[in-house]
Amino acid sequence: MKTISSVEVQNRFGSIANIVKGGEPVAVTQYGTPTLMILPYALATEALRDHNARKLVAFMDAMPSAHADAPELTPEQINNLVHELRP
Repeated sequence: MKTISSVEVQNRFGSIANIVKGGEPVAVTQYGTPTLMILPYALATEALRDHNARKLVAFMDAMPSAHADAPELTPEQINNLVHELRP
């Protein structure tokens, strides 16, 4: 992976875009500190999908589980409740 300053990215965006389109991520620094990364589209899409999946799992894990004494409802009972609650 290449590391390039933000000034260099501004001045050479076309050639850096070609590097990324070729499959190589590019880290961008500001004042010597890595602050962002430019990724090929397919890799970024996959990374974003994985990130969102982890967020969803964390959200679902934080949800309270059903109470042990809660009654089990049949699909027919659920359907009846839905119809009762509709305006």
